[in-house]
Amino acid sequence: MEDNNSAVSVYAGPNGSRDGHTVSFETRPVGGTRFSPPSVSIDQSSLARKSSLKLHKAPSVATEPSEQRIDDTTSSSKSGDASLAARREPGESTRALHHIRGSSKNLAFDAVYKTSTIDEDSVVVPISSTASHSVTASQSVASQALGNVRVVTETVSTVIYEGRWSMVSLVLNIILIALVSELRKSPVLPVDAEIIQHYGGVTLEIVLLYSNILTMTGLKHGASAVFGCALASKKGFSLAACGFLQTPSLRKYKFAQSLSLTSPSRRILERISFIWIAVELLKLITPFCAIALYAKSQGSFNDMSDCVYFVQDDRFVPVDRKWPTMEVEAGVSEYVFGTSLGVMRSEVADVNVTVAMFPPSLISALNDGDIITGPGFTAEISTVCHCATGITPSDIANAGVHPSQAAYSLYLAQNSTSQARLTFGVISQNQTLQISNILAGSPICGGDPDAGFAFPVVCSTTISNHRSAELQIMFRTDGTTASIAADTVQFISDNGPSDIDNWLAFAFTKLVDGPVSAFTLPPQVPGSLNPLLWWTSPNLISVDRALLESGVETMYAILFKAAIQRSYVARATQCPRMNVLISHRSSITIKSEGIICAMLLLTVQVIVSACSVAMFGLWIISPYPIGPAVRATREFVYFLVLFSSSNLAVNTCELGNGSTYAIWQELDVVARIGESIHSLDQLVGQLVVDKPSMVRAMKNGRKYM
Repeated sequence: MEDNNSAVSVYAGPNGSRDGHTVSFETRPVGGTRFSPPSVSIDQSSLARKSSLKLHKAPSVATEPSEQRIDDTTSSSKSGDASLAARREPGESTRALHHIRGSSKNLAFDAVYKTSTIDEDSVVVPISSTASHSVTASQSVASQALGNVRVVTETVSTVIYEGRWSMVSLVLNIILIALVSELRKSPVLPVDAEIIQHYGGVTLEIVLLYSNILTMTGLKHGASAVFGCALASKKGFSLAACGFLQTPSLRKYKFAQSLSLTSPSRRILERISFIWIAVELLKLITPFCAIALYAKSQGSFNDMSDCVYFVQDDRFVPVDRKWPTMEVEAGVSEYVFGTSLGVMRSEVADVNVTVAMFPPSLISALNDGDIITGPGFTAEISTVCHCATGITPSDIANAGVHPSQAAYSLYLAQNSTSQARLTFGVISQNQTLQISNILAGSPICGGDPDAGFAFPVVCSTTISNHRSAELQIMFRTDGTTASIAADTVQFISDNGPSDIDNWLAFAFTKLVDGPVSAFTLPPQVPGSLNPLLWWTSPNLISVDRALLESGVETMYAILFKAAIQRSYVARATQCPRMNVLISHRSSITIKSEGIICAMLLLTVQVIVSACSVAMFGLWIISPYPIGPAVRATREFVYFLVLFSSSNLAVNTCELGNGSTYAIWQELDVVARIGESIHSLDQLVGQLVVDKPSMVRAMKNGRKYM
């Protein structure tokens, strides 16, 4: 075939055959522009027609050297077509038809698999009535080629959606701060304390870790908005920002260090990498928050217990029951909890006045942690201690003993048969009870060795503001009745003032066998203090001057309960009981160290999340779309595809075996992501990453590929 641009149509119908076929196909020039797949059609012709082989030439495209060709020598000339058909044998016609069919198949296969775009200059000549199948195949390939064309449209809602993780992390951290603040108040939950003890800490740690992960995600998205805006700007930015954001948090600083010393982006990347490292290291303090969480059973008042409470009944006068005694109270002091006496200066820090509380007394069995509530009494106790400057009655009076009781009190202290001795002097006036004490045998004030008598310690205690109140007391036990002990008393409400002059003063006077009296203080264990003075000593052996006043107040809180039991009117009743075994409620709280750790973690995360949300403001105010640039900083695959089609990739052809830092040093060039200047006048724009001078800003509503 001499003409390289040809379209061939073949009709074959041998004599005696049952059908005829028309085969049409087109070819393309070697090295020319690409075109759509060739059309191949087969037409059923009439059986009555004679067997002939016709070759018709038409202007088209040339075949490639590898394709099957039909030589012009098979047809020689138009005038010889008829004689050639007449001279051929039926078998030769059949072999020629098979040769033409094989050629058409090879041409069709080559056209489909070697063609990917449409040549607008190619002319397809339909040869048969079924050529529409060729047009359909061409349109299918064109649709696949343009399938990645999308319209770039960015609105405020688009930016808000992209920044959703930053906003979610900000809201979550604020909610967690409010939750931790609420835990300080020990809220009551309808959950068993055992469940909270087993799973509460783990749950808290998971929530804090999840908030940290969300914060890291929001920070990454916010930073991608900033770097994306820089990459899409007119001046462009270093492509190393893409690698920086795609590097794990703890390795970002190392990534920035691997850049060239002359890199303009190295310093800024080094500095901001510490933000990721700091937020990532916050995970280390979450276990401290988890172990600080604990819960206590908190039942409701769903039961009743037998109890005894005391009142000041005006129909009666106080009586002396002769019990309990000072000796009994010394034994009680050995087993009593300071928190069951009220609010003691010796037990609670930052308390200026000791408040003694006497709740109802239990006379029936209960469970560990059960609480009863009922009427009781309170009083304020304040003690001041001084060292006497001498051993005369006037010296004792100047130290705090009432002048009318100074001489006798000194006499009782000096004539003690025991080295440790405590005197009492009770004075009542104007609803205030004044009790003075001389502590003999204690060397804390020094003395005159020649006189053989140490200077005594004089303490003056004032009991005032005696009131009736509603109190509740919690008990602890190991399950046996004998082990039941009062644990913690709590004030509920005030029921009004109570009488001191007639009731409390009488009760104390009878208890100490006053108004002026003295008691020896024998130790329970040789070498130790009497239990009444245990709160005045750090080691239970000697009295400490710094603990003396608060310790004496605790002693009077014990004696306050004993005095009421000895002289007030007793009544037996049933007190409301909070049974923890039949109530599935618990109070949950967190220790101070856990609160500090949680607040530190959440405060830092709130600040980081707020900054992440603010970063998206650059995207909102941007005059042109930056979405593809933002995507390139987040997605490694998208960045790889975008960069591989760039002219900048030419410089990386020799880095196939290079180290990672060498590759990023080569990629650390200022580039811009946007529309190529070569596609500005075309219907579909081309997204590229290239030198800033070769790129223009994208436009909203324009198609890009």
